Amino acid sequence: MASDAVDRAAAVERGIRLEYLTIVWNFLEGFVSLIAGVVAGSVALVGFGVDSWIETSSGAVLLWRLHAERMVVTRRR
Repeated sequence: MASDAVDRAAAVERGIRLEYLTIVWNFLEGFVSLIAGVVAGSVALVGFGVDSWIETSSGAVLLWRLHAERMVVTRRR
């Protein structure tokens, strides 16, 4: 039982680190795409940039959920 809690805590911590990386990546991807799309006059690139920022907001919600899960796992130890 304690081993499961430790494994879950480690998985949650890894998920949090990965989600931070994903958020930063999507934000930068969106920023570069928007700039490139405006410079090139490409609606597709601008749309891709906006989509990346939508993915960033989705990642922020997941990060919030993972932080809540970390608090639950910490209390169970």
